[in-house]
Amino acid sequence: MSKIIIKNGKVVIPGESFVGKRDILIEDGVIVEIIENIPGEDGEVIDADGCYVIPGIVDMHVHLRDPDGTEEGIYTGTMACAKGGVTTACCMPNTNPCIDNPTIVRYVVLSAEKYGKVKVYPIGAMTVGREGKTIAPYDRMKSEGVIAVSDDGSWVEDPLVMRSVLETANMCGLLPISHCEDKRLSQDGVVNEGVASLKLGLPGIPPLAEVLAVARDILIAREIGARIHIAHISLKDSLDIIKRAKSSGINVTCEVAPHHFILTDELLLERRVGLKVNPPLRREVDRFALVEGLIDGSIDVIASDHAPRKTLGLDLLNDPFGISSVEIMLPLCYTFLVKAGHLSTLEMVKKLSYNPAKLLGLDSGDLAVGKSADIVIFNPNYKEVVNVNNFVSKGKNSPYDGYELYGFPILTMVSGKVVYAKDI
Repeated sequence: MSKIIIKNGKVVIPGESFVGKRDILIEDGVIVEIIENIPGEDGEVIDADGCYVIPGIVDMHVHLRDPDGTEEGIYTGTMACAKGGVTTACCMPNTNPCIDNPTIVRYVVLSAEKYGKVKVYPIGAMTVGREGKTIAPYDRMKSEGVIAVSDDGSWVEDPLVMRSVLETANMCGLLPISHCEDKRLSQDGVVNEGVASLKLGLPGIPPLAEVLAVARDILIAREIGARIHIAHISLKDSLDIIKRAKSSGINVTCEVAPHHFILTDELLLERRVGLKVNPPLRREVDRFALVEGLIDGSIDVIASDHAPRKTLGLDLLNDPFGISSVEIMLPLCYTFLVKAGHLSTLEMVKKLSYNPAKLLGLDSGDLAVGKSADIVIFNPNYKEVVNVNNFVSKGKNSPYDGYELYGFPILTMVSGKVVYAKDI
């Protein structure tokens, strides 16, 4: 029997809203005790003095690019996750081929078991080929390991198909995650429609493309009494609609990615790497509203939307969308939310770990006796300058190169096994 004792750390238990000094005893990968002053004679001791000990991040929006794997892959993608404090990665289905049938789901699950450094749960496509026409076989995909459905990267334009998606997903116990963008409005846009797009002479993505899609999907969910989760919101107006829906009893939840509450489209004028993302970076008023939404609780989850690319995203017109970010997920959130004074560490952990696990029905995202020891230790005072050349992810398309961040993981553990340890 293997024993590990994490001692002297400030333990964050989101399920109990507890933050304080505790020791954690782990036996054979499972937490068996969380109390003060556990004797250290019988096992390996990890001294977490001066550090937070938190449940590993449950990232419900990651692009591992597998099947295909040329732009990432399960091995490098999950290595990046471990480095960023993510112990559970939920991978999106816009791959080649698409994760829209049980055979591909099984491929992802078996590949993750063989090559993955963290836990991987596939998200199946809402519709076959993500074409928005015929719903995928949810029940058979679920039997192979799918935990949610999404046509991420595409919106289900036909309201009748979307109604069937929500009905079937709710019947199968799968969370429907909608990428809200009406392509009839966004068309070939590449950045937010606004001052920056005009100065750069680039086709814009109007905010209305997101807002209309959010409103329609929520109305369909209200009509049939289904739950729905809105992916990577980027606009104040979208959040206002979600707030009103929540207050009227509609079962809607939403997520935000760090780049939408950290960056704005004004940075496009600086020609930095990795600023082309979908939904696009918006205005300061939107960024501020998203931070407020995290503070007041109307935004339920923070997810990375890690989207590694071969290109650096400098060619805003022709490069594909995407920001590589998962391996700095925890320091981004700690620096710009906790250290900036917007959230407490407990509140941050709830949105990174506890809430997404609850939404997806996963037995993770918390620290409790009997749970798998998926644990991250980080020092809030340790700072480092981001160097994208040191990324383990294949994607170097990150605008955070040169940013000084706090709260880098020192150790990441999955089922009691150390999958990442920082040499500092």
